[in-house]
Amino acid sequence: MPARPAALLVRGGTVCTADPVAPVHSPGSVLVVGDRVRQVGGVEEVDRAVAALPPEVREGTRTVDARSMMVLPGFVNAHWHEMFAMRLPFKGALRDPDDRGDEAGFMACGGDIPRISTTFDSFHGLMRALTPGEARAIARYSLWTQLRCGTTTIGDVGSFNLPEALADAVRGLGMRGMLSTWASDAVCAPGESGRRRTRNAAGLLADIEDLLTRYSGDSGGRLRAWPTAVYPSNMTDSLGAGLAELAVRHDTAFATHVGSLRNEAESTRAYYGTSPLRRLGDLGLLSDRLVAVHCGYADDEERKLLLENRVHVSHSPAKYGSTGESTLTGTGLITGLIREGLDVSVSTDGSVYPVGGMAESMRAAWQTHNEMAGDNTLVLPSDALAMATLVPARGLRWDSQIGSLREGKQADLLLIPADDWRYLLNPRPLEAFLHLGGSCDIDTVVVAGRTLVEHGRPTFFDETELRDDYLRALRSFSGRALGIGDAVLDGVLGPHAASPAGGAS
Repeated sequence: MPARPAALLVRGGTVCTADPVAPVHSPGSVLVVGDRVRQVGGVEEVDRAVAALPPEVREGTRTVDARSMMVLPGFVNAHWHEMFAMRLPFKGALRDPDDRGDEAGFMACGGDIPRISTTFDSFHGLMRALTPGEARAIARYSLWTQLRCGTTTIGDVGSFNLPEALADAVRGLGMRGMLSTWASDAVCAPGESGRRRTRNAAGLLADIEDLLTRYSGDSGGRLRAWPTAVYPSNMTDSLGAGLAELAVRHDTAFATHVGSLRNEAESTRAYYGTSPLRRLGDLGLLSDRLVAVHCGYADDEERKLLLENRVHVSHSPAKYGSTGESTLTGTGLITGLIREGLDVSVSTDGSVYPVGGMAESMRAAWQTHNEMAGDNTLVLPSDALAMATLVPARGLRWDSQIGSLREGKQADLLLIPADDWRYLLNPRPLEAFLHLGGSCDIDTVVVAGRTLVEHGRPTFFDETELRDDYLRALRSFSGRALGIGDAVLDGVLGPHAASPAGGAS
């Protein structure tokens, strides 16, 4: 890990804090002492705070000239899945380069719920074929793509990887992570009239309780755990009730995909006799602890339940078009929930490829919800920023520590250059960033006072080595567990994956 300076002064930038009390300081500065924000405000105000530091701290202060920069809180991605082990077969690198023969995927056209349920359940056993070395190499590269895009905190809602590998990667990269398990104990298979149990709920509950216990007192404060479920169709009543009990007993949030697709309610009624949201209510999961992922489909009674229970909605607006989901436009529910004051955050979801980062999700939310509402003030640029920082931090129940630039909070921040043609004569660089910027513009990433990314490059490890370790692990897993032949692997992965990953066995 890079050394943390005695103090860090980010001086003279446009500071967008995501703090509703003082949202913008322009020009402004941020003073970090240790891992905490000591002062945020105007340049002269923060300079006085620097002058008041003890001499030994003041002399060890690193100053970053941010006069041409925008300064933001670190992004909090409360809904993410690590899926990079499936990069080759699962609509991945084995596709034809010509896209004209593409067929609609199982998330499109309202969603093929039985097929989704079967596919998601199959991941549970397949991921166990990952060796610890493969899992670590894949997790590190996947999480690096998020850190590079400005995500400082990840909310894992079930991943195609081993939780211990994700924990190692979070620690090794210096990020924050809310970890979980891939919890599926049932399948609603095509052609079957009822749900079929696929594994024992007690074992899954023991796995997540082990994580909850293990990371409840993490000494670095950067790792936590929460119970999640892959999908309501993959969750028996026993598993759902057990997850609800764990969330209450360990005082955590709970997340699941629910109300995601047009066909979901009808399919869930066929297999379980009720709608997905009502089922969560019956199981004790419909409360202010719930992070309802996507949640674009609900009837009027369910909409009222969402509002009454102050459910948190995490949606991924930059992702839906590429998968054929109509989460935003199908009902307009999420736009209405924003208007009614419910906490709605943005997230990236997960994919076998690096998905659009939080910056792209901010832009999609800003543009799409305002267009649907016919009101350019429904989601202001500052609201879009909050949807990627403070609001998801509240959903994770971590907002006392992260999510905004405020005195006493953890020092997670981003620096973005704002001095080229895109920003000329615009006094609102955040607005210009949403118009024409993106993840690749992130210059500097600071977590807990440590500069992890600078000028778009990691400060403490070799990015090429990280990539090659990932490709070797992907080759090893794909050949052994997925049965992909050497000739195909040679053609797709190339020379960087020529030898096995270190420690892959």
